[in-house]
Amino acid sequence: MAKTIGFYQNFNLDLKRLSTALQCVQAEPEQGHDALAQCMGVNRPVAEGFSAWLRHTGLATLHPVEQGQRKLTYKLTSFGQLASTYDPTLGDLGTQWVLHYYLSTKHTECSEAWRILINEFLSPGLNFTSEQFSAYFSSVMGEVKNRSALSKDPSCALSTYIRPQGLSKLGILIKQKTTLSVGSPNWPHILVVGYLLCDWWHRHYNHTNTLRFVQLCKEEGSLGHLCQADDRQIRQFVSELAGLGYLSFSETQHEPVNRLYVDLPQTLLERYYKQQ
Repeated sequence: MAKTIGFYQNFNLDLKRLSTALQCVQAEPEQGHDALAQCMGVNRPVAEGFSAWLRHTGLATLHPVEQGQRKLTYKLTSFGQLASTYDPTLGDLGTQWVLHYYLSTKHTECSEAWRILINEFLSPGLNFTSEQFSAYFSSVMGEVKNRSALSKDPSCALSTYIRPQGLSKLGILIKQKTTLSVGSPNWPHILVVGYLLCDWWHRHYNHTNTLRFVQLCKEEGSLGHLCQADDRQIRQFVSELAGLGYLSFSETQHEPVNRLYVDLPQTLLERYYKQQ
């Protein structure tokens, strides 16, 4: 079973290293950690850590070539293929919002500290200390075998959104002297917003084309949590997406949001990259 805590081998998210790992597996999908380390110019523990970062940020999946063999096969996801084609350095703001989306939601891999931070702990305007988040994370996780990861993961998750080598460009967190606060995020392009919404919808609510507006604000993995946005900002997103013909919204009792967009979510992301 894939790790949900401690997966990163004590190496913080570094977009330059992640980009190198992505380019390595794009060029040679079948390789073990030793070969990946050689390609990246790092030691094996770093390669193992960034192999995990590739998976947890939604860029690739990993499979054994054959049972008992040491070689592994990486398969780029649709997002990984688009990123490697249009933004191999992972420097684009839209790319970084999608990396954040995968880190903070459940998909093939789950990154518990990031998921809990974004979906349960943070809220617009919140001020807090790292110790407060660490205590909250421990209380939610309860007893786990990997006690080291239980203490280190909250710090690693917070650093993801503070360090310039990570996702600080998103503006989700601001570090002050002794505290942190939820900032005024640097919103992504509306086509990226559309991808975040439609991919989440496709994964969790594909059986229906109508959701209540409050679900887009409050459900786990929703735009409200992902973007640390209040209801007014979500209404703005919905209005822009409706203007593009992807949604319709009725301000009636249940405030239904209707999904009009029927293509695969990654089509929106491809559309975004092609116009950059």
